[in-house]
Amino acid sequence: MNLTNFKTYVKYDFKRTDKDTELVQAYNDSIIAVAATMPHGAYKYQSYLPLVARQEDYPLPSDQMHLIHPVKLMEGSAATDSGYALNQLTKQEYDELYPNPNRTTPPITGTPADYCIYSGSILVGPLPDVGTTELLEIDWTKVPTDQSGGSDTPALPDYWREVLKQMTLARLYAGMGQIEEAAFWRSQYEDQYGNPVGLFRKFLDIEKDKEGAYLGQVANNDL
Repeated sequence: MNLTNFKTYVKYDFKRTDKDTELVQAYNDSIIAVAATMPHGAYKYQSYLPLVARQEDYPLPSDQMHLIHPVKLMEGSAATDSGYALNQLTKQEYDELYPNPNRTTPPITGTPADYCIYSGSILVGPLPDVGTTELLEIDWTKVPTDQSGGSDTPALPDYWREVLKQMTLARLYAGMGQIEEAAFWRSQYEDQYGNPVGLFRKFLDIEKDKEGAYLGQVANNDL
């Protein structure tokens, strides 16, 4: 359902035509909330970062919401090459193993075996060899793009429209200080402790079933 049609759909219950700006903002906030609750859902990507000789850190995508561990190393320059999962470390463990990975005399290089996440980057160790051709493979989910144009459509399947309407109305009424109305619409998709209920829970389960025991199909993006 595109944005124009969604606004009409919400107004069947909202009965106001002077809150389009607030409606669209509440809608976008609701989409982000769904994406955050559903880390393996409609917003997942798989990307490849070429290793660079003696480079320690590799920035994560700026629009990344959730990194799905582990990071993998591909033993070649193509996504179709064989690979294996790297060992995830805490920053403290990484610093103990690689106290100064950027030193030049003598450099500690090899095939990366470990990684940690720090300050929006993947840190690998040991540093890649000079002649390296490997890739890092990361699975991640992105922050949804805001809906702004009338023809814009979210990446979520269209059957989410009722839950998104309920979430949008809850946010709209809360913003206007109509707490009882906000609480009613929130109760349609969330219990008093903030847990998903009803269709929201069902749709989350559907998305999980699509994944099965493994990560599902993803879009390939070279970074």
